[in-house]
Amino acid sequence: MADHAPVLSAGPSLAPSPDQDGGRLTDPSAFPVRRPMAPRYADLGGDGRVTTVALGRWFEEARIGAALPRFRRRARDGGSARAGFRVLLAAQRLRVLAPLPFDGDYTVGTGVRRIGGSSYSWGHGVFRGERCVAVADSVTVLATAAGPSTLPDELRADLAAMVIDEPGGAPARPEAARHDRGGYPFGHTITTRIGDVDTNRHVNNVAVLSWYADAVATWQAAQLGAVDGGPPEALAPSAWEVQYVDEVAHPRTYDVALAVDDAPDGLHYRAGIFAGERCVGLADGFGPAVAERGARSPR
Repeated sequence: MADHAPVLSAGPSLAPSPDQDGGRLTDPSAFPVRRPMAPRYADLGGDGRVTTVALGRWFEEARIGAALPRFRRRARDGGSARAGFRVLLAAQRLRVLAPLPFDGDYTVGTGVRRIGGSSYSWGHGVFRGERCVAVADSVTVLATAAGPSTLPDELRADLAAMVIDEPGGAPARPEAARHDRGGYPFGHTITTRIGDVDTNRHVNNVAVLSWYADAVATWQAAQLGAVDGGPPEALAPSAWEVQYVDEVAHPRTYDVALAVDDAPDGLHYRAGIFAGERCVGLADGFGPAVAERGARSPR
């Protein structure tokens, strides 16, 4: 899957401006599917707002809940024709545009952005009333043990009924150097838990996203010194772009590697998940360099 799956471009590309992909996702009327979402206590950070990792779960629920009646019927009745197919998340981007407090009434809009040969992409917007507070998109691959598989006609018909737009530009793959463990000066060890495993028998994409967030928080805590409750939520990345390079297995121990660079609006966190020297995941996080409360910088 690592050599064939489409990926999303690196950098803060999911922006709300009209000339960026995120600008296409801020109109609530554009989405054919809208799903109410109520924050749970477990979705909140220490500031009482929904975290980016929790948003990853909201978008997962929206993808899973999207109606695919023809494809689900084929999966139910197709017998051996369906055997061995798996629906795998290859990449996702998400970006917070405004704070999401616990007492908000939210709706997640969902639509299809692109339908390819063996993959398709979802687009999402999170709305508090009519205001867009977060956007996301993702690439999903239909695969067998041999690799990506052609999308069946039933799935194409279901997806075509939910198309909202066609994102511009061919996405670029991360540079080869990102797969080199030696390019990351910091490391954070993670051991998988049974609760991380999903129906595909590998570690779930939201759990993987939380590992990147843990690595960033651990690095920040080391820079700031011991902080009860962890680093200030104002320092957490507000945007993530994640590549699921290969499946993350259980039970295993992985190294979440991290490099931190200056960015125009704060810090750019370059991260990778490694099984020994083998890269199984990549991510880019973008966040502020200085907390809103206090004048302390993690650099």
